[in-house]
Parts: sequence; C-alpha cells; structure tokens
Amino acid sequence: MVYKIKELTGLLGLALIMFIVTLDTTITNIALPTITANFKTSLDTSNWVSTIYVLVLSVCMIPVAKIGDQLGRKKTMLLGLIFFGSGSLFCGFSNFINWLITMRGVQGVGGAIATTIMIPLCVSLLGREKANQAVGEIGAVAALAAAIGPTLGGLIIHYWSWHFIFFINVPITLVALVLIYTCFSESYDLTISSKINYLGILLLSLTLFLLTFVLLKGYDFGWTSQRIIFISVAAMIFLITFVVNDLKQKEPLIEFSLFKNSTFLSSTIIYFTAGFTIVCSSVIFNFFLEDVLNYSALRAGLIIMFSSVMVIIAMPLGNKLGQQFSFRWPIMAGSILMAVSLLLLTQISYIISKFDMIFDMCVLGLGFGLASLSLVSAVQYIPETKAGIASGMVNAARQLGTCLGIALLVGTLNNNVKVASQAVQADGLSRIQSSRLAPDVKKVLKQEVSRQFKNTNNVKLTHKKINMKIIKQKSKKTVQLPEPSKSSDFDVLYPGSTKLTQGSKKLDQSSQEFYQYLYSENKTSGGRLDIPAAVAEKIAKNNYLMAIEQSKLRSGIQLVAQKQVLQRVLKNIKQNKNQQLTQAFTKTFWIAFIFLALTVPIAYWSDKSIKLIDRKKVS
Repeated sequence: MVYKIKELTGLLGLALIMFIVTLDTTITNIALPTITANFKTSLDTSNWVSTIYVLVLSVCMIPVAKIGDQLGRKKTMLLGLIFFGSGSLFCGFSNFINWLITMRGVQGVGGAIATTIMIPLCVSLLGREKANQAVGEIGAVAALAAAIGPTLGGLIIHYWSWHFIFFINVPITLVALVLIYTCFSESYDLTISSKINYLGILLLSLTLFLLTFVLLKGYDFGWTSQRIIFISVAAMIFLITFVVNDLKQKEPLIEFSLFKNSTFLSSTIIYFTAGFTIVCSSVIFNFFLEDVLNYSALRAGLIIMFSSVMVIIAMPLGNKLGQQFSFRWPIMAGSILMAVSLLLLTQISYIISKFDMIFDMCVLGLGFGLASLSLVSAVQYIPETKAGIASGMVNAARQLGTCLGIALLVGTLNNNVKVASQAVQADGLSRIQSSRLAPDVKKVLKQEVSRQFKNTNNVKLTHKKINMKIIKQKSKKTVQLPEPSKSSDFDVLYPGSTKLTQGSKKLDQSSQEFYQYLYSENKTSGGRLDIPAAVAEKIAKNNYLMAIEQSKLRSGIQLVAQKQVLQRVLKNIKQNKNQQLTQAFTKTFWIAFIFLALTVPIAYWSDKSIKLIDRKKVS
C-alpha cells in the first residue's frame, strides 16, 4: 500500500510512540538485577519498577481512551507524550528506588494515553480501510520493541549505565511530538457523553492493584493466610462493585457490549496471552541466564535477541496472510507456537547448549509475532466510533497480561527458588557433616553454606559466593586431621605411610637409646668410645629428622586427601544447587505452559473464515 508523505510521516510518529512505550515494558526487565544491586534493595522491591509501569498502563488505557474521544485525540496524545518523556527523564536521574518506581508510574500514564489514542488517530489520518493494514504494521513495530527490549537493555547496561535505558526515550519522544503536532488534525467522538466515571476508574484500579499484589505475594504470605484471603476477597468485592456500577452507566468505562463480538473477545484474550508470554523470555528466562548461568546482561540479551528476529519475520508475513485470507490461522499458529516454546523451556538444564536456547527463543518469537496480530483482528469488525475504546481495551488486555504475568511468574519463581535453596542448604550441611573433614574445616564450611542461603527469597542466589579463602586457611592446619577413607585414592598410600611413621618413631627411639648407652659408657671408659658415640649421635639425629619428615609426609597425605574430599563436597553442593535452581525455573515454565495450552483453542474464534473482499460486506 502506498502512503502520501504526510501519511507516511504521521505513521512514523505513531510507530515511534508504540516502539518506546512497548519497549519500556521489557527493557527494564534485564536491568532489574543491576538496579537491585545499585539501590541495595531486594528483588521484591525492585520488581515494582516493571510491575508499576504495566499496572498503570492496564488501569489507565480504558479511561484515557474515553478522555481522548472527548477532549480531542491529538491534544490528548501530545499530553501523553509529555508525561512519558518527562517520566523517562526523571527515571534516568533517580537516586532512590521509591522515586524511580513513582516516575515509572508517571511513564505508565503517558504510555497508556499514547497507546490508546494510536488507533483512532490512525483511522482519522488514513481512513478505515488503510488503517487496518497500518495498524498491523505499527503492531509489528510494537511486537518488535517488546521482543528487542532485553537485547537493547543488555547493550546499554554493558556499554553505559542502566540510567540510559530511560534517557533514550527522551529524544525519540521529542521527535514523535513534532510529527504528531504537524501531521495530524484534531478529531473527536461527539457521540459519547462527556461524563467520566471516576468511581469506576478507582474501583478498577484497586481491583487490579490488589490482584497483582496477591499474585506477587501469595507464596510469601501463604495462599491460605488471613492477609491473602482478605485481600483476595477485597479484590473480588471491588471487581463486582465495578462491574455493577459500570453496567449502570450510560457511557460505561468498559464497553462490555463489545465482548458480544466473538472476534473481539477471542482476540483480546489472545493478546492478553501474548503479553503474558513475553514475561517468560524477558523476565524469567533472563533471570535464568543471568543468575543461574551467570551470563552478563549483554550476553543474556543477545540470546533473547533471536526472539526479536523472528518477530520481524512473523508480523509482516502473518499480517499479509491475515489481510488476504483470515487472521484466524496465523493467530492460531502463533498461540500454538507460544505454548510449544514454553514446553521447550520446561526442558532447560544447567548444561543447555546455546543452540537449544536460541532455538527456544526463535519459536517463542515466531509465536509471539503471529499471536500479536490479534491486536489487528480485535478491532476490524468494531464500529469506527468505538475504535478508541476498543483499542484501549485490547491494549489494556496485553499490558494486563504482562502485569499479571510478572506478578504470578515472579512470585512463583521466588517461591520455587526459596524451596530449592532450603533443599540445597539441607543437603549441603548433611554432606559436610558426613564427610571426612577436620572439625574446624567442617565448622567454617557449614557457616559459609548457611550464609550463602541466608534470607534467600529470590533468584539472586548465585551472587552469594562461598568464601574460599577462609576455608583454604582452615584446611591447611594439621590439627585433628581425619584419616582418608578406605575408598579414597590413598587407601594403600596412607596405611603404608602410617606404618613408616610408626617405624621411624621406633627407630628414632632405639637410636636415641643406643646413643644414650654409648654416651654413658664413653664417660665411664675415659673417652675410649668417642668415635662410636659421635656416630651414634649422628644416627640418632638423622633418625629423629627422618621421623619428623615421615610424620609430615603422613600429614601431607591427610591434607591432600582432605582437599580431595573438600573439592568433592563443594562440587556436589554446586551441582545440586544448579540442578535445584534449574528445576525452580522449569516448574515456573510448566505453569506458564499449562496456562497457554488452555487458551490455544480460543484463537480459533479470533477471526472469521472469509476473504478480504467479503469483509467489506460484513463490516
């Protein structure tokens, strides 16, 4: 499709907006370990840097769509860009974690405005027919941004600082401001009421916040704890109250009537799962790479980058097929591939090859790119006057999927890691106790293992290293050294050395006694035995030195045997830790896979099995 210059530059502005807004849903995820260390806080706290952004996006998208329709979509978009740009700037300058989280919330408000107003502005610029394809192209940019976030974040952190993942938004936002201001005319939806349901916004916000809190903290407090039960009940009450209140409104916050359209409903659910799926790669798999395999942020980003490459391929191809035939088939294929990718991730191991990891990311990226076409299919049969609110609802579903995905999967992962760390600690202490090590070595090794797993509630487990210096110092002492086990490499050498040591001591004792005898006889004989006494003295000294060296040899064998045991114990603890941690991740991926597998059939209703020429009649 050929665009005029004004249309092309306008689309460029919208594409830039979707790029930076979507990018910020994933680019910070790879920086979370760095941000956590920088502010010396816990992952549970720093995790809100990502969660608050997508939470605010989810809450604000629906009401700002209505505000844009009433106040003017162009003005509202410009206001949203100002919020987003200023929030990005202050995020970059943040010196306190709470301020960073707050500014991420400001970013979320701007992102919600910009994302929601995008489709109505596109329709006003191009008309409904051209807009369908343009939205698909912009959606490809958004999907690419979501997938490329970890890679770009890794590059920025490696060569500059985590602050620049926010600073890069500022110049892009300024360019987008100019393009939106010059290329678009003001548009409204004069058919809707100017009344805004503020009570509905409050109730919806409280519902989503409490739901996110429950998913994130359910394992920590206990799913059956009074606190979690109370918050869950409160969330349910707020949700029911919101639905009842909204249904009574002439101009509801959520157009529940839109869900009567099976295509809109199915596509919205699939777009929700797409947002959920991206968490698996940009957050969970990223933590596996950085905190289990000890990859740098850049190296981890380069692995995840392959999902971005597949999105670049999948989105345009799927959009072309969807426009020509039906979006049902590429979206179904995408849903299946997303589920398959998570099934593959359940098979990861500590010794997984790079090829396998890259292949998993390619499958995930291909599925994510195709499934993201649900953004286009969701609104293709919606009346133009409802395009704004429909766009807000479907985009909110995507962000809500990411928000709840982070809450559920990070909460699950933290719990799995906590259980794994307890198992590793118990196994490690048991191994140490039963090993042939000196008491002092056992004591300090137990202390180090306990310290490594102390207060471990997140995946930052591998960043606590055992202090080998103090262990080596203790293991060099020859006090209370244990005998090598009979099954060790020293089974023959140590007993022989022990016999030699005992023989040397007896020889030393005998030579000393012989020397003392000659020395005594020499004195009574008036020195006639000077030479034999001198020779006996030398023999006694040499035997004494030989006994000392023989004892050292025996202790040396014990030290080498102890070193071998110590290395084996540490190796077993490390292997068990890697195995247990990996299982913590695979269990988390199993939960994600089951969820996606259950939603795959829904993709069948994401479009109608008709060709493009017939859609005009339907719409």
